[in-house]
Amino acid sequence: MSIRKTEIEFKKIVCVFDGQEEGLSIKKEKEYYGFETVDGRGYNVFSDMKVDKGILSNWIGSYPKAYFELVDDKIQVVALEKSI
Repeated sequence: MSIRKTEIEFKKIVCVFDGQEEGLSIKKEKEYYGFETVDGRGYNVFSDMKVDKGILSNWIGSYPKAYFELVDDKIQVVALEKSI
């Protein structure tokens, strides 16, 4: 049995769009954590960076980058491990 490790680089972002009016799960001026989507045009957004049993919890959704601004340039790395 081996262990597969994956590192994800999260950025702290703040929402600049009132998604609640559109029925979305994001709120204006609230801080979130996200990492870029594969196409680089959006973020996979999480309310925090908690990892439970190798799985990131509290995923909110994928949204365009235009809905967010970076809080700072710091990148926080979360390491996930899975037995394979």
